[in-house]
Amino acid sequence: MSILSKIFGRNSNGKLDPKIGFGRYSDSYKTDEKYDFWDKAVTEFENKHYHNSYKLFFEYLKDKDETNVFTTDNGDSLEFTIFQGSKKITGYTTDKRVFAESKIAQINDKHIGFLRKLVEMNFNLRFSRYALDNENNITMVFNSFLLDTSPYKLYYALKELSTSSDKQDDILIKEFGGLKPINTGHLREIKSDEKAIKYNYLIAEIEDSIQEYETGKLNTVNFPGGISYFLLSKVYKLDYLLKPEGETMARFEKIHMNFFSKNGSGPHEKNKQVVKELKKLVKTKREDFDRELYEVLSTFGVTAPTSYRQYITFADGELPKMEWYTDNNHPKIARAVPDYIVGYSLFNYALPVPLKKLLHAYYEIMEPTFFKDLKYGFKLRKGEGLHPQTIKKHIQAIAKKYQLEYPYFSPNVKLLDFTSEVLFSKSFIEMTRELNLTKRSR
Repeated sequence: MSILSKIFGRNSNGKLDPKIGFGRYSDSYKTDEKYDFWDKAVTEFENKHYHNSYKLFFEYLKDKDETNVFTTDNGDSLEFTIFQGSKKITGYTTDKRVFAESKIAQINDKHIGFLRKLVEMNFNLRFSRYALDNENNITMVFNSFLLDTSPYKLYYALKELSTSSDKQDDILIKEFGGLKPINTGHLREIKSDEKAIKYNYLIAEIEDSIQEYETGKLNTVNFPGGISYFLLSKVYKLDYLLKPEGETMARFEKIHMNFFSKNGSGPHEKNKQVVKELKKLVKTKREDFDRELYEVLSTFGVTAPTSYRQYITFADGELPKMEWYTDNNHPKIARAVPDYIVGYSLFNYALPVPLKKLLHAYYEIMEPTFFKDLKYGFKLRKGEGLHPQTIKKHIQAIAKKYQLEYPYFSPNVKLLDFTSEVLFSKSFIEMTRELNLTKRSR
């Protein structure tokens, strides 16, 4: 295998694919060796070997490529650097204390608005706090006595500090004047043509959502459930495929949280709120969106670990709801139900890796123009229709890649129905709920 194929990987047609990140990072995919580091860190802390405990703890945090966490052992102290999205977190441990800091932005003008906002946001934090340092930087700080900071507490404290500061920097800089980015030298720039493809896709998909809501043949008052599936499936798909940072990501999260909040509003009212947010998003300027697209290193995930059984339960509860729309000639809404299952799962869950790869393949199949524009080489379509042989080959290639760790992982491609996109999308979900994801025993 050439060095290029190792870096980029080959698709089922043997062609090199570009190196593009999709979806939300998860730290749930740890090797057995990493879990051993965690267990030893806990044991060492309980035995009051604190320095060794923290060394093992940071080994646990490191990704397999070991580029997201760096440590320096000074004998009686430990210095560390953690990367989380756009943020660089630095800190140290001594024989008495643990300290960590994430600089968010540099202040040119102490505007009372953002100072008030920082104070308000402090009320929602458990371990860390927003502050101003001596160089007029907005920063987040975690500070604790060593004896009180077990690996469990340190993990959740660093996760809160890292994920919160990563989320807020772009938002604060855009919302308030007089703020400048800081500590962003580790970000990897995305090519301009890729940004253009993603921006055009964002606008086109949002415009399609708004148009379907306002002029589609499905009555939005009488059938709010179908509209909800359609709108939310778009939001989750855009979040996964575009992987934006900053305000766009925050607006996707706001749509999700507001829709599922128990605020007394019915589905029709909640759909109206989703469309209201989408109308704000569709006004996003190209230059603003470009600033939200960059490749990053991450250490802490935001999606919760989810078992395969939980996924099956979720899919079984949602998939039957597409039948009425299929039978009554609403193919666009019917297909939105499987789209929703895929998108919601990728947005909310840290799924078993083979299942996650299959759901990614679903988007590769169902969004061919987007992936073609990004220069992906596989051809999963035959004209306007599906290409059964190539799709089966693509899925079988995924299975082969993971069979060493999951020896019984063999998706039954015979379950796939290629009669139409709607029937295919349904059969694809049915195929994903008939897997055997038992891991090879250690």
